[in-house]
Amino acid sequence: MTTFTKDVINDIISWIEVNIDTPLSVQCVAEYSGYSKWHLQRIFKKETGLTLGKYIRNRKLTLIAQNLKNSNEPILSLACRYGFESQQSFTRSFTHYFSVSPHRYRTSDFRAEYKYIHQPSSPGRNRPVTKI
Repeated sequence: MTTFTKDVINDIISWIEVNIDTPLSVQCVAEYSGYSKWHLQRIFKKETGLTLGKYIRNRKLTLIAQNLKNSNEPILSLACRYGFESQQSFTRSFTHYFSVSPHRYRTSDFRAEYKYIHQPSSPGRNRPVTKI
């Protein structure tokens, strides 16, 4: 990948982080980037190893996991805040990703492997998942 493409992906990741608690879709991110949905998904996957949709979903799940441990906010409220359509779809996604239900995660000493947990500290540095 070119430096320009890496910069584009880093900019997109920064924008996703700022907007992570809004209803983000691949189309929405493509509109922000100015690229077609198809092209954006192709370069994002090539650069990060993940599809754009999976990256967004995994970031949301990880942030919800942090909130489950650090707040008493109801699980349904967290699921809705991060754009999940229902508690069922959220629970299914969370359980698939962390191998434990949201309720069990909150009430146990279990700490999932935080693959996507760190917040980027500044543009271009400490990006989650990028292979720069």
